[in-house]
Amino acid sequence: MMRVDRAVAAGIALMFWFWLCPAGNAHYVDLDAELVQPGTLTFGVALTGPPFAYRQDGELLGFEIAVARRVARANGLKLELVQLPRSRLVTALKNGDVDAVNTFALEGEHAGISRVPYLVAGDHMMVLRGNPFRIHSPDDLAGRVVAVTSGSSGERFAQAINQELSRNGRESMHVHSFPDQRYTHFPVSMGHAQAYFLPTISAIAVSQDPEARTRLVEGAFEPRTEVGFGMRADRQQIHHAIEHSVAAMVATGKYDKLLAHYGLPTDVSPFR
Repeated sequence: MMRVDRAVAAGIALMFWFWLCPAGNAHYVDLDAELVQPGTLTFGVALTGPPFAYRQDGELLGFEIAVARRVARANGLKLELVQLPRSRLVTALKNGDVDAVNTFALEGEHAGISRVPYLVAGDHMMVLRGNPFRIHSPDDLAGRVVAVTSGSSGERFAQAINQELSRNGRESMHVHSFPDQRYTHFPVSMGHAQAYFLPTISAIAVSQDPEARTRLVEGAFEPRTEVGFGMRADRQQIHHAIEHSVAAMVATGKYDKLLAHYGLPTDVSPFR
């Protein structure tokens, strides 16, 4: 329901945006009074790993960078990328060193920061490459063996699946817990278990690794939070400019093309 509402809101916002602004005018609002540098969107980025935000040959690349570049272009702005450690994102934003940051790298909520989402993060179900056990949804795990990382959100996902199986009168999964995420894939990789669970960043990194033995199952996803641009709450013009630019990307199909280009599953779109 969250994603349907978000998609409708994006379409409505875009419709009003075009109605309020003359055709052909790319730089719709006067942002310079709020920007760190006139004519430039300064984006603070903490690395979240391929394909989201990473450094290669000295250049910042990835889906998050591509979205920021298109937002800047849509508003007639240059894009300035500032790589920051995760611990510095909020401070840099509140000190006025950057106009926006990638909240994918932030943990929890932070007062005084508004957000415009471009992804959903959560937990994914992982299976052996080629899916020889034919696990296509959590329902297929009834009576099967799964692995989880102890204390993780993936473990809570597995618990929720077991509760649903029990409510439907089906046999629960046999859940084996491991103390560290790096060990959790072993039972599946060796063919002794049918699935395990990973958070978005790790799940997609593993799925895109040609040497990895496991892959995520699209549609078997437990969303936890929306992530995207974070701005100071008092920078309303910047917030609206970014929000409308993202809405335009969604409405014109450019957002979906970016997902496909970076090999991201549609599960992580907040606009569905």
